[in-house]
Amino acid sequence: MTVASLKNKKINAFVWDFNYIQEKKKWIVKELTSDEIKALPYINSLKEFGHGTLVLWQDFDVLSKSSGGLVYDALCDMRDSVAQNVALIFHNFLSAKGKEQIKMYVNKSKIKPMDPFLKDHPKTTTKKERSIAILDSKGRERQIWVKPYVLPFATDLNDEHKKLIGGIETLRIKQGFYVYRNKRLIIWGTWFGMKPRSELTKNARVRVDIPNTLDDIWSIDIKKQTATIPKQIQRQLRQTVEDAMGISVKKQTHRGRRENVDDIDYIWDRMEGRGNAIYYQINRDNKVFQMIKEKMSEEDYTLLEMLIKEIEQNIPTQQIYIDKSNDVIKEDESDARIDEVFQLGVYMVNLAKSFGQRSVRDIITELMKTEPFCKYKSIEDKLIDNYKDEIE
Repeated sequence: MTVASLKNKKINAFVWDFNYIQEKKKWIVKELTSDEIKALPYINSLKEFGHGTLVLWQDFDVLSKSSGGLVYDALCDMRDSVAQNVALIFHNFLSAKGKEQIKMYVNKSKIKPMDPFLKDHPKTTTKKERSIAILDSKGRERQIWVKPYVLPFATDLNDEHKKLIGGIETLRIKQGFYVYRNKRLIIWGTWFGMKPRSELTKNARVRVDIPNTLDDIWSIDIKKQTATIPKQIQRQLRQTVEDAMGISVKKQTHRGRRENVDDIDYIWDRMEGRGNAIYYQINRDNKVFQMIKEKMSEEDYTLLEMLIKEIEQNIPTQQIYIDKSNDVIKEDESDARIDEVFQLGVYMVNLAKSFGQRSVRDIITELMKTEPFCKYKSIEDKLIDNYKDEIE
């Protein structure tokens, strides 16, 4: 590995060469001469910037053996892995403005910063940043800054958002604390034993910024890759963790369904049985269900009930859980589906009109409190437009 640094128009370079170490029988870092520096790959690219650092990896003898000779493919994988890690660990510097910004490249490809919190996404939930005072090893008071985030659902993310958080496939293992030392990310994706990871809390993340004066208090090693939360602030941080997890759980619990604050007429009911066991059943009082029931003979309805009970008893909960964990469940919002729901709405409005007890406006308003209509706000406008001649 070679490191070359350019400052004040002067380049210094040193190399850590295993073959050279074996030859000299000593652990030596070799300083390169000016001629050796000129011969380095990419050295002219470094000169173009005026100042900066070039890191070169060469002579991958071990990689040749471990990759079965597919060195280029292995290097491409390593290149992508390095770029992704750099984009995350140094994202504060890469995204900074002005003189604080640092530009980094891998094989001349500029690295774009990640954003593990999606701070600019309108559906990211944030809590107010707070500071926690802690004494360093010399008895001086220092400040730690803590800020919780809860990411949006995967269905609210476009491809660019997914890239910013490093993909959605590993959200579960990326939840937890994100600890920064002087703005550099040193550890992430752990709750430090405070809480276990779960599917419902996978979108919760807590940013913690600490100064380098607390290295010993946080048990930060020389590689700046591990840390331990000091006992004296664990209790204060625990409340922040519980708040972030609570928001994430609440969002996941009500995903795909609004809270029943407006007395929504749902198609499915969540029921609690013996031993606090939860099960789901079709809401027989749902307006769509009642409309179908009224059009059926008693014998036909008996057959329908038999079918519904079998559906309720054979819900593929395990597969639904797996698909939901992978965020592959998508609601059909196609034009065909919207038109299908609209036609059903027209049918139900006409049916309610036949009873002659309420205005069309009231019928539509009531209908929009029922699934599936409440899931498609555009249906209300379409129904009002369809009956505009009958609405005062």
